[in-house]
Amino acid sequence: MVNVDGFSKVGNWYKGNLHSHTTNSDGNFTPEEAVKEFKKHGYAFLCISDHNLYTDYREKLGEDDFLILPGVEAAAVLFDENNICKKVHHMNGILGNRAMREKAVKLYQHREAVGPFVYYGKWDGAKAASHMAAELHSRGCFITYNHPIWSRVDAEEFITEDFEILEIFNYNTQNESETGYDTTYWDIMLRNGKRVLADASDDNHNAGNFDDAFGGYIVVNAKALTHDDIVDAILSGNYYSSSGPEIYSWGIKDGKAYITCSASERINFIADGFVGAGTSFVAKSDKDLLQEAVFTLTGNENYIRAECRDLFGKKAWTNPIYIEHQGR
Repeated sequence: MVNVDGFSKVGNWYKGNLHSHTTNSDGNFTPEEAVKEFKKHGYAFLCISDHNLYTDYREKLGEDDFLILPGVEAAAVLFDENNICKKVHHMNGILGNRAMREKAVKLYQHREAVGPFVYYGKWDGAKAASHMAAELHSRGCFITYNHPIWSRVDAEEFITEDFEILEIFNYNTQNESETGYDTTYWDIMLRNGKRVLADASDDNHNAGNFDDAFGGYIVVNAKALTHDDIVDAILSGNYYSSSGPEIYSWGIKDGKAYITCSASERINFIADGFVGAGTSFVAKSDKDLLQEAVFTLTGNENYIRAECRDLFGKKAWTNPIYIEHQGR
């Protein structure tokens, strides 16, 4: 079993949100207000991902110390005979790196409509998801699959290899209807050999009677705050996701998984391999919180990931480390 550093610390840490809405769809912030507010809250980058509308505000709103990621939240929607929305695939298409852009049949243009892709009565959910993902990929985007529990989709309808990132925490849907955590689907994918990253997001609309901003984000380690550096770091998994806690180091050394983090009441190591695999460490009291943990691997794991939870229930998540076994 080889030693693995979960973070390749090639530069600085940059906090960002990959899922947000503005007045271009159903958000309450204008794009200008969104940039101002996220910057004020310590963010270094933001994807404005309005519904079915691709926008590119890099030139208008981007700054040397604040990066705009062009994007769209596209939808494939299933309506029943009464025109009630029964299921939906929401995917963010976010402008990819140089290689993805060069491979694209045609890049989206600012304010170009993308869908929605509408179905009535019945659908082949997996085919609908693959069709939309193929459209986004063909236009030079990488994809986050968003809030599957909120979307009422079944596992077989979206657990594919058609997207790079699964949104495992959505601050908006969690506060709206307790449907914001999607790690179970992530582990189903990982246990079945599907190598997929994860992210936490706001999905902020800044409207309604509940808070939905500045509560879900990723923290990326990248060479510089440029489009390709940030996207390359994201696609390589060189980041962690959080709703509050910080993760400082993470990896495998001498057959042991380790993590260091901000003060946490619980640290979990989640793995495949057998029933009961992985472990949890729990602080003895709120005066004796955990800031590190080490777990001896059994040798049966194909992947392992870690979570930290603070006293307020807020979490941070690593991306998985895939374990290569000699002789298998």
